[in-house]
Amino acid sequence: MLRNWRFWLGVVISLFFLVLAFRGVQLQEAWRALSTANYLFVIPGLVSYFIGVWLRSIRWRILLRPVRDATAGRLFPVVVIGYMANNILPARLGELVRAYVLGEQEKVSKSATLATIVVERMFDGLTMVGFMIFILWFFPLGTGSGADLLGGIIRVGAPLFVIALVLFLVIASWRSAAMRLTNMLLAFLPVSLRAKLGGLVSAFLDGLGILRSPREVLAVFVLSIVIWLFEAGMYYIIMLGFAFRVPFYVLVLATAAANLFTIAPSTPGYVGVFDFPVQATLTAYGVAESVAITYTLVLHVALWVPITLLGLFYLWHEGLSLGWLQQRGAAHPASESTDNVM
Repeated sequence: MLRNWRFWLGVVISLFFLVLAFRGVQLQEAWRALSTANYLFVIPGLVSYFIGVWLRSIRWRILLRPVRDATAGRLFPVVVIGYMANNILPARLGELVRAYVLGEQEKVSKSATLATIVVERMFDGLTMVGFMIFILWFFPLGTGSGADLLGGIIRVGAPLFVIALVLFLVIASWRSAAMRLTNMLLAFLPVSLRAKLGGLVSAFLDGLGILRSPREVLAVFVLSIVIWLFEAGMYYIIMLGFAFRVPFYVLVLATAAANLFTIAPSTPGYVGVFDFPVQATLTAYGVAESVAITYTLVLHVALWVPITLLGLFYLWHEGLSLGWLQQRGAAHPASESTDNVM
């Protein structure tokens, strides 16, 4: 890992945004905010957060229906393991880990499973961009670095996620045409390799099957809104333990900004790329920099520690290990055998 240039790129980016987050912070004022905070509010905040995680399991069940009908109770541990892997492994390997864990435990095509995770993330991105556009339309910011940051995220994120949605809808709607095009592009390859890659593409298209049902798409979109409101609820509840108050929509905006920003390469656990946008959003609405960074760090720890520990427990319960996760996460689903394409 230490020889991987992507790892060091993530370290540099994380350090850069961490420096930006701490720029102008007065340590004495930050310590005062930290020592006077009421940490009991973390407990109901975590309840709100884990309700959102459970709803993610329900949403993933809907996305997986064209491939495998798995219960939300079975999917919840896999979702938590994926979060844990994102927190301790580089390069957001948790997404690939989820595909591998479900594929190994339930004998589901890893390519099809990965397709459902890609669709899930696309809906997450669209939901968060929608939150930002809606909030900033009715509660516009003034000028400043916080306003510039939020405006930049919208300008970059909105077109990307809209284009991705349109592209996947087209591919899902014309599956046979997509397979014909795939076969044409693979025609120059040896027969065995062509068959393997064709099977993987076919499995991936199966994972997009939910996009052919308007009712299911609406259900996934509504669930995505509710999921992120519960996570924003955690942000709001933990804020009640600090000596500042902002409206709920500000914390929804901070939730959206932070999670869109963490798309950027970073260290495991999103150091810096999570902290900077949350702090910048709060300071844009008048919260002192030192108080904002203290709250952000407490929030970051609350988001990182419990689900990481729970993910490690589920990993042990499934009879897996961190070494297994890193090996599978570093691989690509394209390496799966066509025998596992169902």
